[in-house]
Amino acid sequence: MNKNKIRPLNLKDVVIGGPFWSHYVEQIRKKVIPYQWDVLNDRVEDAKLSHCIKNFEIAAGKRDGAFYGMVFQDSDLYKWLESVAYTLAVYPDADLERLADDVIALIKAAQQADGYVNTYYTVKERSGRWTNLQHGHELYCAGHLIEAAVAYYNATNKSEILEIAIRFADYIDTVFGLEAGKLKGYPGHQEIELALFKLYEITAERRYLRLAAYFIKQRGQVPNYFDLEAKKPEYKEIFPEITPLARTYSQSHIAPEKQREAVGHAVRAVYMYCAMADLADELDDKDLREALDALYTDITSKQMYVTGAIGSVAWGERFSGAYDLPNDLVYGETCASVGLMMFCRRMNAMYMEADYADTMELALYNTVLAGISLSGTEFYYVNPLQVEPERIKVNPNFSHVKIVRQKWFDCACCPSNLARTVMGLGLYAYGSTTDALYVNLYCAGSAQDGARKLEVETDYPYGNVVKCKVSGGSFKLYLRNPKYAPLKSLTLNGETISPKIEKGYLVLERDWNDDVLTICFDMQPKRIYCANEVQQNIGHVAIMRGPLVYCIEQVDNGPLLGTFRLVDEDPITAVASPKGLSPEAVALRVPAYQYRQVEEALYTKQKSNLVPSQLTLIPYFLWANRGENEMRVFIPSLPRHP
Repeated sequence: MNKNKIRPLNLKDVVIGGPFWSHYVEQIRKKVIPYQWDVLNDRVEDAKLSHCIKNFEIAAGKRDGAFYGMVFQDSDLYKWLESVAYTLAVYPDADLERLADDVIALIKAAQQADGYVNTYYTVKERSGRWTNLQHGHELYCAGHLIEAAVAYYNATNKSEILEIAIRFADYIDTVFGLEAGKLKGYPGHQEIELALFKLYEITAERRYLRLAAYFIKQRGQVPNYFDLEAKKPEYKEIFPEITPLARTYSQSHIAPEKQREAVGHAVRAVYMYCAMADLADELDDKDLREALDALYTDITSKQMYVTGAIGSVAWGERFSGAYDLPNDLVYGETCASVGLMMFCRRMNAMYMEADYADTMELALYNTVLAGISLSGTEFYYVNPLQVEPERIKVNPNFSHVKIVRQKWFDCACCPSNLARTVMGLGLYAYGSTTDALYVNLYCAGSAQDGARKLEVETDYPYGNVVKCKVSGGSFKLYLRNPKYAPLKSLTLNGETISPKIEKGYLVLERDWNDDVLTICFDMQPKRIYCANEVQQNIGHVAIMRGPLVYCIEQVDNGPLLGTFRLVDEDPITAVASPKGLSPEAVALRVPAYQYRQVEEALYTKQKSNLVPSQLTLIPYFLWANRGENEMRVFIPSLPRHP
């Protein structure tokens, strides 16, 4: 066990705000959480039906009716409750807390006498409990209940929801394991494993640690449990469309400690890697650690988009293979990038290396934030890097891609996952050890760890200056040197200093007493090119400024975005945000050339003319906030002026 690992700060001791993040924090607090509550109660006109609250009321005997929705519908409420918990930790709100307490009472009323909670199997398939672990999502929902319970207890010190979760976990412990009479199964969708570890941390009950380790270690054993359960007479198909997929889909093809390539459903995979990281560190499991090292490298060097999106294939929402990264057919589920952030936070804590936080930041500022509109009431599930609306409308291969964000989804995991991530951002931004404080994300606000205190002023990621007042006595301060915005200069109380750099961190140690650090980062826009193995992007370029990936939209540049060409040497200039986007946003302008067709015909002998033009680029996460548009991240480039 690594006793000096980086541990997140208590959310009560972190305030996230400033020019950039205040918009999102206030939006989630005041608009998204109430909006999602209305959705869960089916009160939003034209939104996809949820029925989530009604399912719980039916299970609790408070109303008559039939179950409606996905088999995992309960998890939408649990993630909403987790968002509420993270909100209350920093922003006490008596009305919101009262609403959450009512929700907890409803969950308690739906809990069965033996501790089991699941509205699908309580209302719709009463005899089907634990008969289809591959697709049933019972353990997945249990995991999200546990996570919400731990978060709410930490925020309010109220134990009722934690007691509900403990009763459920204790019951699960009687059902699963290697002992005689227990099921030897594991979840089709990983989530319970990382949740049990959180329950272990807050209760110090090692049974939960052992159960989490069992679910990881049992996975991939021969014979495969999912093959066995499918032969039982009580087994009922739930998702026949994914049944033919190989066992790689659920990462149950081989034992997790033997896995070296990220395969299968992307969210399942990164959730499993989170639990593996928790266990590897707690149990000093070198086999799990070796697997994690290989899996992280495989994702980030061969299977991750420039935006931090992962999972390139729509059928099965899954990884496909090395360098298969289509721009237009990409899936890139918002939840998968949330899971990647969760995985990176744990790897950063274990190894104390900034590279993991760099990847976490990339996913956050690009794919995760792209999942929500500026208004806060529309969402993306899929995050493409190239969109041609008219093509999408007529080609069923693009049926998974939405041209504009949606009010809700039949499978609505992403909106609530995004909300809990933003409101829990303090868990990612800072960390501490016995003798040090770590800054992993540069967010305006404050953070406190005992006597240690940071007060941060910045408009990062648009601005390049971070001013940090540090107090609290003698300790080491680790400031991440961002991969995408490296250090230009650093002053301490007005004096220029050259800090030691260790594992990607600027390291300063002193007796801190309201000392002021001023950090200046290099925000010069940079061209980013793909490896040649990503063949569709050969001769194409993406533009980044700091951690932000940029894109071009039709609304700024006209139609047929594929006709534009950049020149490698031309300067890229920062300009004001276009109308309709956040006024503080930084846009970019760059000279370009555009092919203009001479003869209007499908096929012609006349070569198009290449004429001077220019392009305006906006941060990728802001795309599709101004109506239906063409959009591209990767732009064809020319090595020299024609």
